[in-house]
Amino acid sequence: MGLFGAIQTANSGLIAAQLGLQVVGNNIANANTPGFIRQRLELTPNVATGQGQLLVGRGVRATGVVQIIDKALAERVYQASTAVAGGDTLGKAYTQLEELVGTLDDSGIRSRFTLFNNSLNDLSTQPADRSLRDFVVLQGDALAKSIRTTYQQAVDRQSDFNTDLAGQAKQINRQLERIADLNVQISTLEGGGAVGSDASGLREQRYSAIEELSKFVDLNIQEQASGSISVFVGGDYLVADGNHREVYTAFDPEKGGLEVRIRETDSVLQSTGGVFGATVEAKNEVFGGFLKDLDNLAGGLIRAVNEVHSQGQGRVGFDKLVSTNKGQSGVPLRDAGLPFSPTNGTFEISVLDAAGKVVSKKSIAVRSLNQVGDSTLGSVAADIDSIDGLSASINAEGRLSISSDPQVSFVFGQDTSEFLSAVGVNTFFVGTNANDIAVNDTVKNKSDYLAISQGGVGRDTKAITSLVDLIDKPLDSLAGQSVRGIFDSNVASLGQKTSLQKSITDGARSFYDTLVSQHLAITGVNIDEESLKLINYNKAFQASARVISVANEMLDLLVKL
Repeated sequence: MGLFGAIQTANSGLIAAQLGLQVVGNNIANANTPGFIRQRLELTPNVATGQGQLLVGRGVRATGVVQIIDKALAERVYQASTAVAGGDTLGKAYTQLEELVGTLDDSGIRSRFTLFNNSLNDLSTQPADRSLRDFVVLQGDALAKSIRTTYQQAVDRQSDFNTDLAGQAKQINRQLERIADLNVQISTLEGGGAVGSDASGLREQRYSAIEELSKFVDLNIQEQASGSISVFVGGDYLVADGNHREVYTAFDPEKGGLEVRIRETDSVLQSTGGVFGATVEAKNEVFGGFLKDLDNLAGGLIRAVNEVHSQGQGRVGFDKLVSTNKGQSGVPLRDAGLPFSPTNGTFEISVLDAAGKVVSKKSIAVRSLNQVGDSTLGSVAADIDSIDGLSASINAEGRLSISSDPQVSFVFGQDTSEFLSAVGVNTFFVGTNANDIAVNDTVKNKSDYLAISQGGVGRDTKAITSLVDLIDKPLDSLAGQSVRGIFDSNVASLGQKTSLQKSITDGARSFYDTLVSQHLAITGVNIDEESLKLINYNKAFQASARVISVANEMLDLLVKL
């Protein structure tokens, strides 16, 4: 080999230095390029050859240009990005809901509770004042409207999150397709793993697509020997080599609204993290839970007020009344489809003359013993119809209709069965939940029907007194909680959840920033470090060139000998 071998060895150093300079130059050129991952030239000694009794090295060879990246750390960055994006979405939901229920003006539910209760208290001290009766009806109507408005606003916010799922499905599909396409390009350029270099540029694009996808769903990334990656979400693969599974939105028959499904398998996308997971949680749990609680509150308010009001008497009796709730007439009351089932007991109907004096009083038995012979809407109507001066029937809609003969009227009292409030007779509120709660039109159109007494028309103020502070009394229908207590508890719980979510998100963001800093410390370009490499490659190139020059001089001497 001799001098020619020395020249070849030095030449390999020249080539390595040139390649090193090219890699360093590329790193410096992309020092400010977002997402760029610095590269390193991989060098290895050539296999030594025998020369007499010696093994002499044959220089160096470049085995590849690889990216400097900690892939395990990169996956932790994706996971942290998922947590931050999901936390921001949940924080937005809690903030919107807190703003919705936290209003302190006169339109807020909390203020309306107070105003309604104050109006009842004022009327209890002056029951003959028509303006105060009208004011109770007005405040009751305002309370019902505030509950309905809050409910509808929450539904609208829930609908916004529901609509967001369609856009998220498109974003997910876009990134899945992008990753699958890049898989093919990377595998092709890297020779399916045969080439020792990383496909710079393409891999950065794929990392960017993965990070963008990680904002929407929690990912499990597995890189293959070929250089392509497989993407799993909740146990289902969405990308494998150059193939990807598209997702789409479909109606959720169980919870209502939209859900995201994998088109190929028609299975629900199982992701609890990221913007997607947080959107589902905001839609179903945050707003869905609030709507459920508001329905519970409204139902408890309706039932509690109506239970008192339905067995009270106003300033005048009724000449005609149709129940606000309907049901099936020929089946036991427990199966009639009423908002709740009456219990075994009785209620009274009194017939009044034109002067308001009691002509007759009858106790109507309501049998509900889960036995043959239990009362039905039809049987109760028949019992009422048997009272002199009254007519009663179940109309075509399934509502109880009661009317009196001329010159007489009727009132109700002493209901131990809750039949009157269950069917909606002589009630203050109508509806069953937060979406349909309203003041009964009968009372709304004529406040003289507002129940004040319990012992007869104009005899006492027990009914209105019982309604005062009712919203603050523990109720069996609300598991021992009060109406206002439930609302205040929900508001307090919402505040705690909002604060907790903010803390969780801030912690996740801090952790994400730390991981990103660690990631950039590895993948980012350090100009000082690259400058040192530049000097080293430059000196190596000069030294190799000097070796060749010296070897060439020695060859010239040999030729001249």
